[in-house]
Amino acid sequence: MKSELDKQLKDILQKQSQVDKLIAQTHQKQMELQRQIELNRAEVPHIPLIDVFAAGANKNLQHELLTLLSGNRQVAIRLLNQQQTLNSGRSVNWCLEKVIYDLKRDRH
Repeated sequence: MKSELDKQLKDILQKQSQVDKLIAQTHQKQMELQRQIELNRAEVPHIPLIDVFAAGANKNLQHELLTLLSGNRQVAIRLLNQQQTLNSGRSVNWCLEKVIYDLKRDRH
């Protein structure tokens, strides 16, 4: 009986050692990924947002967009900037309409 318990204890200790090694490896990988994320962030240049709301766009469209986004102006500006980048020849009002259309479409 004592021999059986010793064997079980030995198995448990081996498994615990394996678990400890896996935890250490996981921690090391997590640290490597965190370093990669930090390096990638450093490489991406910060592009300032252009506030199209200050550009004389249609006030009703601005209000509708902000209503759809629960008043989140930063998200509205980011979405409008993306749309203007994709459609550089289009007017601010056209981009506002497109962002509003896309938001409504994606919600249904």
